[in-house]
Amino acid sequence: MKKVIVDIASFGQTALKKALKENKLNIVGVTVSPDVQNYEDLAVFNLEDIRTVSDVPVYTGAQRPLLNAEYVADKKCVKIEKMHEFADGHAVNFIIENADEELEIICLGTLSNVALAILKDEEKMKKVGRIFVAGGSLLGYQSTTETAYHNILADVEAADTVFKSGIPITLVPYGEIDDLPSAVFAVACGCDYSSWDAFVTIDTSIGMTRGQTVIDTVGYNLITMEKTPGIRQTVVTKLGKGE
Repeated sequence: MKKVIVDIASFGQTALKKALKENKLNIVGVTVSPDVQNYEDLAVFNLEDIRTVSDVPVYTGAQRPLLNAEYVADKKCVKIEKMHEFADGHAVNFIIENADEELEIICLGTLSNVALAILKDEEKMKKVGRIFVAGGSLLGYQSTTETAYHNILADVEAADTVFKSGIPITLVPYGEIDDLPSAVFAVACGCDYSSWDAFVTIDTSIGMTRGQTVIDTVGYNLITMEKTPGIRQTVVTKLGKGE
């Protein structure tokens, strides 16, 4: 059974609880990334929701995006009473301690914690088997801006750090796949899917295209003919029978 860490923010709680109950993955811990202004309330919300189905350790982590918190400045999470305790230690340290060839990370929200883990110990993090990312937009679909999806836009620099890390990544973008959290768990569990092999980069500019996932299936600049740097990632295009 795969060893998995699930990183979550304000979306994907239903899919995570289902995965915990089905027990098809060995989820060794849950880490909470930021995508709202009141991070502490977000963390408690996730902790208490998870505790309805599982006693898996839940770790708090980064409390704001890496560089630019403007997008999350006016977004709030509902405040609920804290009944349980978080696991001792920081989410970033927990991720690094578990980083090896057997570990896979499922990111249902922003990539803040994973990015910080890479920045803190890049050599150790490069041992991670695969990162599954729920986010990005495909074929003109969008949910937050005309070009960007919430999970990337909420911490653009974190996403950029993760996609440049060299760790194998499977991106499950918004488009034909509406329920991204459930789709990511299905892909991680080995379901059939159609996909592209592509070079994925993140637009970090301060403008209308900030947070866009640029998916390059060609691999070189059609004007200069220069090769695209980096490694090819897997971009899921449709669940079902794979090609």
